Amino acid sequence: MSIITISSDSYDVGREIAEKAAKVLNYKCFGREVLAKIAEKHGVPELKLAKALDQATSFPGMSTKLRDRYLTYIKAYVSTLLLEDNTVCYGLAAHLYLTEVSHVFKVGILSNSKKLVNQDSPLVETDASHYDLVINLGRIDKKKAVNIITETVIDRKFKPITYSLNCIEDIEMETRVKAVLLEPFPGIKVCAKRGIVVVETKGFKFKKEKKCSLIKKMAGKLPGVINMEVHINSYISRN
Repeated sequence: MSIITISSDSYDVGREIAEKAAKVLNYKCFGREVLAKIAEKHGVPELKLAKALDQATSFPGMSTKLRDRYLTYIKAYVSTLLLEDNTVCYGLAAHLYLTEVSHVFKVGILSNSKKLVNQDSPLVETDASHYDLVINLGRIDKKKAVNIITETVIDRKFKPITYSLNCIEDIEMETRVKAVLLEPFPGIKVCAKRGIVVVETKGFKFKKEKKCSLIKKMAGKLPGVINMEVHINSYISRN
């Protein structure tokens, strides 16, 4: 009844261990093959989605705003899939935005380095707090690694509780709403809690009412949204 996220400095190694662990546990398993579906859903190039995951910052051909939008598309889609537990997710950096979800067992696999280089991001992760477990394959073989993962995830600490289920539902709604709004409203902020969604953005004072109405029209009736509040902060005049 849990979720496992696996990150590795080698995507192939992470996939191998994820698939073997999923088979032992009879869990569903997915990785970057979902990028094709995300690309089709939003009408964006699959290659650009992969590059957004692999680059720490903006790079030639992709601005920071565009990268943020692509990552939001990925987060929204992955979060929706992870509403169903008994799932292993690998290579999609999900551990970075599911930190507060206690029934997500976050595993780092170190295949060939003294530091955990996250394939999901070029950042060198030396902070073990990103993970519940880090396995060094230089010391522990793959078979043993799978055993450790499958034996540890059944611990009651990784069983869903009301709070953790609410957390992942809120994350899913936040990212799903943001994915709808981010292209027309770059820099928008979204917070969701138990179906109540608060949206914050900036705009000109004389356009506030129109902008508020448009945001509610675009996202206010998405499944699960009970109520939506829109706060539009006026641009500061420099005159």
